Amino acid sequence: MLAVADGRPETLSLKQIIEHHVDFVFEITTRKYKTLLGKELEKKEIQEGLIKACDVIDLIIEILRGSEKPGAGKEMSCGWGIRRASALRQRQVEKRPKKLQFTEKQATAILDMRLYKLIGLEIEALQAEYEQTMKNIALYKDILDHYDSMAEVIIKELDAIKKEYSTKRRTS
Repeated sequence: MLAVADGRPETLSLKQIIEHHVDFVFEITTRKYKTLLGKELEKKEIQEGLIKACDVIDLIIEILRGSEKPGAGKEMSCGWGIRRASALRQRQVEKRPKKLQFTEKQATAILDMRLYKLIGLEIEALQAEYEQTMKNIALYKDILDHYDSMAEVIIKELDAIKKEYSTKRRTS
């Protein structure tokens, strides 16, 4: 059979066609899980920032009150907001400067956070979501690092397609 393989037309046997198709499926699955891993890592970064912010939320609110412009997120991410905190809190802030070091994404997420997220149940839900994100990251890394795990995932996906679209033979 004439087919395009590796960017050029070739005459391939059935075995070669199947090999190219399997390689293609592995490549697509690898791309899919790299994308999912990237999204989960971004989500992890934001969740870590929100969890860290729950410990120092009073200080963050004080910094936001003292800011003159809406760009307070950048101040939090660089720790510049420390200077704007009141003198009473400033002594406490100097003891824990690492807690105010947020990335730009974390600072934006903190500024977008609603106050009802500070309820105890919401904090627990955030921590549970963080644990689920960590499990997903471990799963995606395992799939990307191990050939057998990747093959299992592909087989499950193909079985799901088979189950959804298969019809019994109508003729004998």
